[in-house]
Amino acid sequence: MGSQIRSIEYVRSIPELSSSFEILERKGQGTFASVFTVKSKQDPSSEILAMKMIIPTVELRRVENEIRALRQLKGKHGVVKMLSAMRVRDHIFILMPFVDYIAFSNYYLSLNEKEIRRYLLHLLRALEHVHRFGIIHRDVKPTNFLLDRHSRRYTLVDFGLAHSQTHGDLDANWNPSNDNQSTASPAFFNREPKNASKRPRLRLAGEVSPAFYRSLFPILQDFGPAKVARMYEGFGTPVLFNTGAGVNEKSIIKPATYPRFNASSGPGGSIPGSSLILPTTASSTSIIATASSVEVQCCCRHRLTVCRGCRALQKAPAARRGGTLGFRPPEVMLRCTDQTTAIDLWAVGVIFLSFLTGRYPFVKVNDDLEVLHVFTYLLGYERMQRGAYSVGRRLLVDPKPPPLGDTETPLSFLKKRLIGIRKLERRLVAPPPPLATPTGNQEATSPIPATTSSPLIALPNTHRFPSPAYDLVARLLEPSPHRRITATEALQHPFIRGGSSGRFSQSKEPSVPSSTATLPVFSLPHPRAL
Repeated sequence: MGSQIRSIEYVRSIPELSSSFEILERKGQGTFASVFTVKSKQDPSSEILAMKMIIPTVELRRVENEIRALRQLKGKHGVVKMLSAMRVRDHIFILMPFVDYIAFSNYYLSLNEKEIRRYLLHLLRALEHVHRFGIIHRDVKPTNFLLDRHSRRYTLVDFGLAHSQTHGDLDANWNPSNDNQSTASPAFFNREPKNASKRPRLRLAGEVSPAFYRSLFPILQDFGPAKVARMYEGFGTPVLFNTGAGVNEKSIIKPATYPRFNASSGPGGSIPGSSLILPTTASSTSIIATASSVEVQCCCRHRLTVCRGCRALQKAPAARRGGTLGFRPPEVMLRCTDQTTAIDLWAVGVIFLSFLTGRYPFVKVNDDLEVLHVFTYLLGYERMQRGAYSVGRRLLVDPKPPPLGDTETPLSFLKKRLIGIRKLERRLVAPPPPLATPTGNQEATSPIPATTSSPLIALPNTHRFPSPAYDLVARLLEPSPHRRITATEALQHPFIRGGSSGRFSQSKEPSVPSSTATLPVFSLPHPRAL
């Protein structure tokens, strides 16, 4: 059934779409959506557009986040533009300009230093625009930053995982009345839900009516009020974190308070100032203090069950883990709950690694622990440990990687590793003929081939990039999110601005405390070769 509703025949069978658009072909498919090319039937001479169909199983909050983000960004500075959206048969359709792109694997080796700089420049400009609105893209990767084969323009797409850094999923400060495409009233956010007294569950902070969704998803044509009401019938009422005037504070879902173990009678003594949720062992005699301050004796030891006292413990807040394996930063892999726009800059650094080493994808592993291992050996154990400590975690590797030499710095260590990886990269060791001067109708200013099955090689495996390039990637791959370079700062970096020399000030590394017993431990298995 899942493949059937993603087929082009199914989309063509939807009258609301087939009456307005000619569905041409399916161009791509992801976990949560499929993309089709369409053309307006009213204007056959119009350009081809892309229609993204989001599957019904996607949570409403994700759809709302994506549409709100696209509306705020308005398609400027290299961000894809949302032309319209509609809901039919529990599917959400988003209409956008079509990008006839070249696959990243077919051109990334064809870029010289100038073109690599241009790629990063446009990506950082797009992210600077996104981050200016406090939005985290969360899925920055080459397949979401498309190069148009005709116009040679870059476009940042796929905001399916995007959300507000400050307000999470539903941004209470987002005022629909400020959006030119919206006609919804902010009063919808402050009304009490209907039949709230009949519901046994927690009351919500507000209720959203079909009128709100009519503005959130502007339909492509007028279907009539009755039909529109039926279209938006199944959306339900999302949780709105609205702390404005007129909202009952009791109706707002507040952050959970974490219980603490009273370990005075258990092994190891008390843990002063610790709010860490520790596992209960078979020999533990700890007293568990619940959120209601009622002490319950743990009695699940030696039994294949979980006692009532342990079940009464509130769970730790779930950390967001959305993103693509290999592009997620350490704070996401270590399940830190305080996540910022620095997530996207780490992904830019991973993309830059593919340019510097000629390897794509750069990390070829199966889980986050292996990714942590790879970057521990690439960036250095001490540096990764400092990054883990900065987000309240401990990182242990057995066996421990060798430390830096007496004369080595983190930058020189990383540069040596990247040069070594590029020298041994199989795509560059026995490459096809070097990239020749473009001929024919191809632009002489762009070394990117218009169509090719295997990329030409612009830079050999022995190529050494200028020092600013390695400095920039080191700043992008800073394990501590608080010290990672921002998009605005990266745009002013000498490599992006075209510099090739100069001294770079290294900010002081925070020291690792000798006592970190209260931090969660992430232990990595025996390392594998890069």
